[in-house]
Amino acid sequence: MSKPPRPRRSPPRPRFVWLRTLRLALAVHPWRCAGIGAGALLLAALIATTSLPMALAERHPELALALHPEHPRALLTLAGQERARFATATAQEAEQAAGQAEQAATAAATATATTAGGEQTEDAGLPPAAADDADSLARQAREHAASLTPPEAAEPEAADAADAAAPPPPAAPEDLPAMRATLRDLATRILAGAPLDASAWRLTGDTSDDLATSRQAMLEAVARSRRETVAAFWLMHQDYEQGDYAGVVRMADVLLRTRPALNEYTLSYLNSLSLSPEGRKALVAALVENPSWRGLFLRSMGSKLAASDAPLALLQDLKDSGSPPSEPELVPLLRARIAAEKRAEGAYNIWLQMLPEAEALKVRPVNNLDFAQNPGNLPFNWNVARAVNAFIDLQPRGDDVAGRVLRIRFGVGRVRSASMEQVTFLRPGSYRFSGEQKGLMSSKRGMVWQVLCYPSGTVAAQSGQLLGAPRTWRPFSFDITIPNNGRCAAQRLRLFHDSRSTSEQFASGEIQFQSLQIAPLEAAASGG
Repeated sequence: MSKPPRPRRSPPRPRFVWLRTLRLALAVHPWRCAGIGAGALLLAALIATTSLPMALAERHPELALALHPEHPRALLTLAGQERARFATATAQEAEQAAGQAEQAATAAATATATTAGGEQTEDAGLPPAAADDADSLARQAREHAASLTPPEAAEPEAADAADAAAPPPPAAPEDLPAMRATLRDLATRILAGAPLDASAWRLTGDTSDDLATSRQAMLEAVARSRRETVAAFWLMHQDYEQGDYAGVVRMADVLLRTRPALNEYTLSYLNSLSLSPEGRKALVAALVENPSWRGLFLRSMGSKLAASDAPLALLQDLKDSGSPPSEPELVPLLRARIAAEKRAEGAYNIWLQMLPEAEALKVRPVNNLDFAQNPGNLPFNWNVARAVNAFIDLQPRGDDVAGRVLRIRFGVGRVRSASMEQVTFLRPGSYRFSGEQKGLMSSKRGMVWQVLCYPSGTVAAQSGQLLGAPRTWRPFSFDITIPNNGRCAAQRLRLFHDSRSTSEQFASGEIQFQSLQIAPLEAAASGG
């Protein structure tokens, strides 16, 4: 039997086929190959001087500058590293100043103690107030160090670049002038290649020795990027120091829109403006345009300056300008004023002055007894607490009488915080609270209307247990006596579920109220 033929092997391919192909191409098309080669070299040069430096700029700025000596992004990364070294050296200088201040305080205290003991000591060479001012000097040193925090800390992009680069070597405090000059030179080089770079303008302003030059550079930085936080904050502080309140408001507008994390610091400048007539004028000019931060500022002003008359003056200016505060804007100030003064009269007067004339004429000592208006957050209207297993709503009446019916429905389980209340201003005297109830509430204890002196909490009057009437409306009433002792000028009128223990918190069914009235039994005492 014959063997199968062996497969024939293909001859080995010669090495360096591409070299033979290149020779052939050069021989056949020399000019075409020369043009292609020149284009390839030009493309490689462009990549080496543009795209490659851009890719290396943040992590390897020195290599990027070797390829492109004036690459703006690489220079900016180097500036970030140098700025971090500058901040470290400045912090060391501040720590040294604080240490010297503490040593001076210790020496002064020792000298004082020795002198008090009758021993003869040499003059320590310190002024008499050295010991008293030591803490102040240390605090100023720490504040100085904090004020020199690198701008990159507020700029996420620059901070990422600085983190990606190698950590800068430490610098001594005596190198500060040279480092400042280096930063100034880097900023100049960056602007030469990228005149629209906002970070370079901010760096120029941060390193300049001339205040006017710094201001112009910071203005250029903010004009090119509203997210230049350091420049905007620097300008806001300078405008505040120079009394340019319109400039303060402009920079605050930039910061409040772009850096919410700094709202507390930014709003502190605006709150300070509200204390002077010139500052209020600048604030009103901005607030009438209804900026996005208007409500935030009014809430902040109410909490920080609740005991001052400045908020009322600002709100009055807003009202005169045709842009009065809305109820949501006014409520935080009123509640903060009540909490600060521990009384309600001041907040009540502010609310009355902010009301339109037609609305002010409708104000009564007890408002909205007919429930014609919806409850809200205003202290002088019904406030409904957030309840558990209780639902409070308003229903239309079945007759032609104006107003609505208050209905409280109970779910299954324990009922908590089933209440509503408002701050009232009944004059001293005797009154009768009357109304009608309906429904069927099943519980160990019912609903109670109560009048408390505000803010002492003394009970002026309260109704009995109200559980509703199964079929028809049933009247109820109780008498109120407001003492003329100056400690019950304001009151809290509240309706609540009068449960005193856990077992008494269970309720079911519903109860309704309508036709509430508070009528005097006799003429109110004079002088109330």
